[in-house]
Amino acid sequence: MAHTTATPESDTDSAAIWLPQDLQQPLETMTRGQRIGNWLINPYKNYLIPAGWLKRLLQSSQSELLAETFRRPGGWRAMEILYRKDAPVDLLDRQAILDNPISRASRNRLQTVTQILIDLIQACQSDGPVILMGVGAGPGRHVQTAISRLQLTADEVHAHLIDLDDDAFEYGQQLAEQLEIADCISFLQGDAREIQTVLQDVKPNIVKLIGLIEYLNDQQLHELLTSLHTIMVPGGNLVTHGILDPWHGAPSLKRIFNLQHIRRSGDDVRRMLETVGFRVIDQVTEPMGIYPIVTAVKPASESD
Repeated sequence: MAHTTATPESDTDSAAIWLPQDLQQPLETMTRGQRIGNWLINPYKNYLIPAGWLKRLLQSSQSELLAETFRRPGGWRAMEILYRKDAPVDLLDRQAILDNPISRASRNRLQTVTQILIDLIQACQSDGPVILMGVGAGPGRHVQTAISRLQLTADEVHAHLIDLDDDAFEYGQQLAEQLEIADCISFLQGDAREIQTVLQDVKPNIVKLIGLIEYLNDQQLHELLTSLHTIMVPGGNLVTHGILDPWHGAPSLKRIFNLQHIRRSGDDVRRMLETVGFRVIDQVTEPMGIYPIVTAVKPASESD
């Protein structure tokens, strides 16, 4: 995956701002050798080798990704490092960036979701200015890339990026400025379950809910989806995903990094969406089989 970088403007950034050259890279799969290696190594990582020894081994690496994952498992900085896909600095870094199934799947998800957003924005444009909302958005990588690829102005599209934490907003603002779409982007700290209070009078056409629901239990997810359904315009679309563990890596993530995901299939996500009134219109699973990506619509009427 080719990329360019620019020097960060703040000491709070863990890496340079990364810009993909295009969205037409082949989606990633595992080679035969990687599949065999994964099958052989997983039992040791998951159950046999003491977790403390594994932690010390991984912490001995010069890997930026491993260091960031120990600091904040699953956080936005770790995701940005994954997306950049820089040349590994050592064998452990190579395993984390290139050979780890969830790393490959995350890059697939970025590319797939961004293209879905591009298609949805284009479909909405004939109805007037497009309003997007990114929930648990971090720096807003997916939304910002989609808007920049379409070369839209603030008169044509505006994205509200909301997150409980604001530590990604400075980086996200730098990204928006580098993409020359800063007028199209607003960052807001708050709980999306209280979205009617946090963003009064905002009625999004498109909602992106990526990288969040795997950390929410069913009650929290139901509350969030209900709030989003309430504020979206009739006919608006929501993009989200489930998470599966076909490569059996979840036990080691929990043992080593204390990183736990709530697993949901695409059908599980569909049922959750339907309970609050959405209708699923598309579902695609990226080639690694980890992320089923679901697109739903808020029907324009009860008969739709």
